[in-house]
Amino acid sequence: MSIPQVIACYSETGGATKTTTAVSLAMTAASRGHTVVLIDLDPRGAATKWLDVSPVGDGLHVGAILADPDPLGWASEMRAPTNWSPNLTMIPADRAVSRRERDIEEGHEWRLKAALDDLRADLVVLDCPNRQGGPLIANALVAATDMLIATQPTEDGLDGVDGATDTIERFRTSQARRGAPTDLHIAGIVVGAFHDTITPRDEARALTELHAAYGPLLLDPPIPWRVIVREARTAHAWYGNYPKGEIVATAYSQIAQQTITVMKEST
Repeated sequence: MSIPQVIACYSETGGATKTTTAVSLAMTAASRGHTVVLIDLDPRGAATKWLDVSPVGDGLHVGAILADPDPLGWASEMRAPTNWSPNLTMIPADRAVSRRERDIEEGHEWRLKAALDDLRADLVVLDCPNRQGGPLIANALVAATDMLIATQPTEDGLDGVDGATDTIERFRTSQARRGAPTDLHIAGIVVGAFHDTITPRDEARALTELHAAYGPLLLDPPIPWRVIVREARTAHAWYGNYPKGEIVATAYSQIAQQTITVMKEST
């Protein structure tokens, strides 16, 4: 089975800039000429709505992969083009993906990994839902080579990081007990939506607590908050195309350089 680097963007709290991080990494790599597949695992479909992508056929969203007992190699046929870059394709989500959260069939957690078999791409980015475990997260954990935890410098953001790291550790322990691979790597923690001009006290305190608890995992720089990101999402556009978005795109480019294998190799 041959698969590319698979980075899952994860948090166990909402509003953690998880989708912004996933989309930004995918687009950053694509803009550098790398072949990227963005997969939306969240039933809310935030990334799908942002890029305004439709499935290649009726019902051929990520839920079709998760519903089938043998989706070997399906990702190659199901990735849909985007208007942002010829190097960026996507497997969109749908509200029906929420039905997969009730799956209890033996081996259901291996379906996404099976779908990636022989996928020709440099990078796969997974936008995970903010769940505390469950079938969708299990599929992401099995398929991913790297977990990137997204957070905001808030108390909720801290809780999301704590929950995500606990879930990853429980997964590793479970894999080890079963004799399955346990080499899932935490690529780091990305702090998004940081008010860099005038930093509120609660953000500064949260950032200090993150450094104290997760210092080696905390990636630099924090991603500055700019309203253009929200406006671009509403317009189904890439914020990096706008002058006001350049500072955010540059910060995510630095994160990408630290976490994406093909970008590390190009330095």
